[in-house]
Amino acid sequence: MRIESVHIDAERAMTFGGPTHPYAEIEAIRAIATAEASLPALSVLAVVDAAIARGERRSIGEWTALAREAVRCGRSDAATAQAYAAVCTVRLAD
Repeated sequence: MRIESVHIDAERAMTFGGPTHPYAEIEAIRAIATAEASLPALSVLAVVDAAIARGERRSIGEWTALAREAVRCGRSDAATAQAYAAVCTVRLAD
């Protein structure tokens, strides 16, 4: 699958609601982050995955806002990924 088609499919899912699965937007962001090898977004999603596994149930918007920002930040280095993961952890602690 080409990155362009991943973007089109994922953006469509985020914009128009896509599948009715409650975590469809998270999976759409994951598809984009994986296609672009976006370490910051993948690190945020790892924190979100851990929160979901612990049984936390927050608004999807709370979880996806930072992941979207991480995808769009344009960087993919380890330091940026660690910074985004730390910010996500602090936000989820509130």
